[in-house]
Amino acid sequence: MFFFFFAFVAFAFVVLLVLVSTVGFTLASLVTLFSAPSQFSALLRDRQLRRNHALEHATINVIEQRYGASRLAGLAENGGFNIQGGASPDLVASAAQEALDRLKAGERKLAIHPRCGTSLIAAQLVMAVVFIVAVILLRDLSWIAFAAGLLAAIVLGPRLSLIVQRFVTTDARVGNLQITSVEVKRPDGRMGIFSMMILGPVFVHTAMASETGAKRQARRDGRAEGDVTLITGDREEIPAGGYRVR
Repeated sequence: MFFFFFAFVAFAFVVLLVLVSTVGFTLASLVTLFSAPSQFSALLRDRQLRRNHALEHATINVIEQRYGASRLAGLAENGGFNIQGGASPDLVASAAQEALDRLKAGERKLAIHPRCGTSLIAAQLVMAVVFIVAVILLRDLSWIAFAAGLLAAIVLGPRLSLIVQRFVTTDARVGNLQITSVEVKRPDGRMGIFSMMILGPVFVHTAMASETGAKRQARRDGRAEGDVTLITGDREEIPAGGYRVR
C-alpha cells in the first residue's frame, strides 16, 4: 500500500513539475517574442560581432571534428570571442586559425552549431507563436494551447535555429578578419580555491586587417604575417607549434 501511495505522489509531483515548467517557459517565450526582434535588429547592424560569432562556432566545430563531442561553450564579442570548457590555449589557437582559413575558403556550414544559444530563442519564438495561434483558434486558455506550443518548440525550434544562425546571428563571410592574439583569462573568482585548479576561458582577439595594420605590426615583431601570440599570466615565451605562448 505504501508503495502505491509513494508512486502516486511521485507521479503527481512529476506532472505538476511539467505543468509549471511548461507555463513558465510559455511566459518566457511571450517575453522573447517582443524582445527578440530588437535584439536581432541590433545584431544585423553589427557585422563584426556576427563574424566573431561565426568564427566562435567554427572553432568549436573544428575542435569537435578532431576530438569528438565536447562540452565547450563560447561567447562572441566585438573584439573576439571566449571559448570555455577546459580547452588549452594552443588547441584553441590552432583550431581558430584553421576555422578562419576554412571560412575564408567558403565552408560556411562551419559557422552553424546546434548548441548555440540561438536555439533557445528560436524554440521560444516558435512556442509563443503557436501558443497565441492556438488560443485564438480555440478561444480558450486551455492546456491544449500550452501543449501545442511545447510540441512545436521541440520539433520546429532546432530547425528554425539553423535558419536564424545562418541569416541573422552569424556572418560566415569573414572577409579580412584576422586573429591577433589568444589570451588565457583568469577563472571566475567566485569559485574560490577551485578557481586556482582549473583553466580559465580562452579569449581569441580578432580584428579586420585594415583596422589593425597587421602587416606593419608583424614586421616590427619580427614574425610572419598570420602568426598568433598566446598570452598567459606569467608572460614567459614558450614555443607551441606555429604559435608563440607569451
